[in-house]
Amino acid sequence: MTKTEEHNLELAINAADFQKMIVGASYYFDREKEAINALNVFPVPDGDTGTNMSLTLAAAAEAALIYQGDAIGEIAVQTASSALMGARGNSGVILSQLLRGIARGLQGKTVAYPDDLSKAFQYGVVYAYKAVSKPVEGTILTVARETARGARSAARSEADLCGIIETAIESGRKALARTTEMLPALKEAGVVDAGGMGLVVFLEGCLFAVQHALGEILTRKETGEVKDKLSPSAGMTKAAPAEPLNLAYPYCTEFIIKGTPAATELKTRLEPLGDSLLVVDQDEISKVHLHTADPGAVLSICLAYGSLHEIKIDNMADQHHHAFNLQSPVETVVTLSGPKKLKGKDEIGIIAISFGEGNKELFLSLGTDEIVFGGQTMNPRVEDLFEAVQRIPTDRVLILPNNKNIQMVAQQVQKMCAKEVAIVGSRTIAQGFAALLAFNPNVDFETNVRTMEESLKQVKSGEVTYATRDTVVKGKEIARGSYLGLYDGQLCSTGKELTPTTLDLIAQMLDNEDDELVTILYGKEILRNEAEDFAATVEKNYPHVEVELKYGGQPIYYYILAVE
Repeated sequence: MTKTEEHNLELAINAADFQKMIVGASYYFDREKEAINALNVFPVPDGDTGTNMSLTLAAAAEAALIYQGDAIGEIAVQTASSALMGARGNSGVILSQLLRGIARGLQGKTVAYPDDLSKAFQYGVVYAYKAVSKPVEGTILTVARETARGARSAARSEADLCGIIETAIESGRKALARTTEMLPALKEAGVVDAGGMGLVVFLEGCLFAVQHALGEILTRKETGEVKDKLSPSAGMTKAAPAEPLNLAYPYCTEFIIKGTPAATELKTRLEPLGDSLLVVDQDEISKVHLHTADPGAVLSICLAYGSLHEIKIDNMADQHHHAFNLQSPVETVVTLSGPKKLKGKDEIGIIAISFGEGNKELFLSLGTDEIVFGGQTMNPRVEDLFEAVQRIPTDRVLILPNNKNIQMVAQQVQKMCAKEVAIVGSRTIAQGFAALLAFNPNVDFETNVRTMEESLKQVKSGEVTYATRDTVVKGKEIARGSYLGLYDGQLCSTGKELTPTTLDLIAQMLDNEDDELVTILYGKEILRNEAEDFAATVEKNYPHVEVELKYGGQPIYYYILAVE
């Protein structure tokens, strides 16, 4: 063997290296996800970006952990496939496409050299851009492009794996810092792009993993301090990743507690039962997420703090095996509509993404065949939506995303399905209802899609929620905990009291003399008598407008409004 050949072998990257990077990056990212969530421009309680990217990486890590071969191309393909099926939200889909492009670049290879890895990064950028219908600079795409350029530069200088990732991170950080100036909304909020930050953190996690043995990553339980990630100039974090996503804890358990908030006490009691613990309190609502081996014990403990709602338990190991046809089908998070006449193959099936018991029942009563649980703070996976499409016996299926952050997930499902799938561009619950009311089972598929799309323009959507932090939006100072009124996704009303804030929102929505109907969907935090009193006030203020009050049962939003 020549010295040149020996030198090349030293630079080779194998399947074990790739496995370490993906697994380590997942654990590392989990520690940072809340800092990424905090970069949300609007101070509303969605926190989607960090959480969605973390859960997408967790799906990739599960595939990497069980891989038994020795070919980097194989593990890259399996990891990317699992990431796609587990992708949540727009940021998760883009990350899965980056991994898919990297897998494309490594496909067929047993080992990869620096130049191979550089080309794989380039493929990743191409796939990520293709996933976005209207790419915008100043986002994760900008950061991805610059990290790929950094990797290419390092590969040309014959850097080793650490050198390539370090240079990619350096290039990514510089691009990330520029995002604040590239998008006005980021500049006003004084933050960098959350998705771009997520990509930098992912690469930092890969570098961390390369520098440690896989066994050490899986067992270490350090809790060192994490550097502040809100600044684009923040350096490398030195903290260990969060508790491993251990397959000894196969049940992903999520639910909401309505009762006395006690996040600190709950965390103390739940931590010994698993990992990836998340407990978030707001007023009298707590959201719990935990990977555990004993969901029953978790539920028993939490019953002491209030009533449990929207319980979802997934067997993560089974889900992964199912994604690769290794086991029989498993349960999904799809909520079936219950006993009803099954549609024939020539009819049109309808799937709606929704959250809240009342909203679910309303969608079903209007003809929806299946509900996929999801919405703000709880985006469904690609796999959830894909399986819902497969369960419907019709050859044509309409999907109502009802949230802007679920659009790309639906688009991935559309590409994967052999069935004819159309996505109606509903971005809110109110638009979803309007689209269903426009559906006509007696006309063809294409006509229904056009009619339902047109109906979206006839409804104005409003939501009332709360601010998660102090900030300034469009010149308005917003205090943490204040109420926020959103009109078609834009902040237009703020206040310290719920009723005046909501009335101000409605006043702005009723901006046309032809407006005839106001529909009020009240959330789970609102008592029935409170909602009735509020509806009576609206009727008194606007006697020329019909007011409909319905129970939506949604968390996060006190009221969801529709004006037609």
